[in-house]
Amino acid sequence: MSPINPINSRNPINFLLLAFCFLLYATSVGHATQDGRETIALFPFENFSDDIHATEKIMPVVQEKLESEGYSVLDWATLERFLVRERIRSTGYISREMAGNIGKELHAEAVLVGSINTLDSGKNPKAGFTARLVNTSDGSITWSGHVAATGEDFTGILGIGTVKSIDELTVRMIDELFESFSILMPRKEREAAYRIAVMPFKNESKIRGAGMIATYMFISELFGSRIFEPLSYGDVRDLVVALRVRSKGELDFRNIGSIAESSGVDGILVGTVEHYEEEQASVPPLALISARLIDARTGKILWYDGYQYRGDDGITIFDWGRLRSAENVADVVVSKLVKEMSKVKWQ
Repeated sequence: MSPINPINSRNPINFLLLAFCFLLYATSVGHATQDGRETIALFPFENFSDDIHATEKIMPVVQEKLESEGYSVLDWATLERFLVRERIRSTGYISREMAGNIGKELHAEAVLVGSINTLDSGKNPKAGFTARLVNTSDGSITWSGHVAATGEDFTGILGIGTVKSIDELTVRMIDELFESFSILMPRKEREAAYRIAVMPFKNESKIRGAGMIATYMFISELFGSRIFEPLSYGDVRDLVVALRVRSKGELDFRNIGSIAESSGVDGILVGTVEHYEEEQASVPPLALISARLIDARTGKILWYDGYQYRGDDGITIFDWGRLRSAENVADVVVSKLVKEMSKVKWQ
């Protein structure tokens, strides 16, 4: 894998400095061959939030959660040496080839990658995360999850229950994210799923990283579907680089054929984040996303749709149903689009 962008492109941090920060909390643990526990290589999550220190704050919480569930987390010093040697700087995804190398050399059963989409310690704290578990034996995604919430989402009757601390909200969200986590989850049967390559979504919003946030959310939503199996984004990224695909949200016929031939996918999903807006004053958050599903074999568009949702669209009574973050609104949009996409008649 070629070096891509630094983990925090808005305020680049020297990779070794970030590694040093992780060394402060990382501890050496035995591999599965030594103590019987499955070993996970935990990659630093990609940071799309406005908090430049978000990765350093979140990763110790993620590691503690995994270890509390009985998993062995590969020590950072060992993983860091591998990342430096392979010149891997973007750790929000991993290719099948690199996952296989980690399995063979570092004896990890899986690699956990993810993104910090939102981390805001304001008056109404916000946090949102996406994560995927990649099997080192075949590079497939074996688990995926997405969560997002604000402190006011926990407010109950008489205003009780509001979470006012970003630290408390983070722990709650990480706990919720990993509720369904299992390294032993079986892969979907190939006959029952269409393999989909989700290309990086074009971002036309004013929010940095909104295109990739949507891309990862679509992968997670497709993974949860009965009929779709998303290709690991690391493999998609390798194809983007190899084919020199420069325009996001679009693909020419030649690239469609090359992607189909190289990856064996049935469909290719491309799209655009047209609006991704946080709540401002009395204006609720808004998300508008459009997407197209292309038949990888014929190059024909099988389905096209766009959906817009506002944070106050789902209000029922007493303000119940209000969404207070753009990420929560985008989650509704992505879920709606994947549901409609599931109705496509494949030829």
